[in-house]
Amino acid sequence: MQTQDRGHAPHSSTLSPRPSGSPRRKRKALPTQCFSVQALADPGTLPRVIGVFAKRGLVPSRLHAHRAPADRKDLVVDIHLADTDTEQARLIAQELRRQFCVEAVLVAEQQDVPHDR
Repeated sequence: MQTQDRGHAPHSSTLSPRPSGSPRRKRKALPTQCFSVQALADPGTLPRVIGVFAKRGLVPSRLHAHRAPADRKDLVVDIHLADTDTEQARLIAQELRRQFCVEAVLVAEQQDVPHDR
């Protein structure tokens, strides 16, 4: 039977399993970058904004979009991108600002709190 590639990224596990008994090394987690995008409420705006991340092969850890309550002409998109450094966030914000309909982009860094104690 022949399978057809539908454009999805391959699901492969290239990480080798940790040998039993070896100590777990704690890697310093990169922060979560939080993007707030204000744009015109246009049907093509959301795909353009998400496309910036998709072109880089990135999947946001959180995405929320809503129309601004004041005049309902603006769309506000909040995107969280985990494990991302400041330089990459700066480049993403720069590309977001070049998108049609985008009026403003704010970026904030959220330091992730380690869960294992």
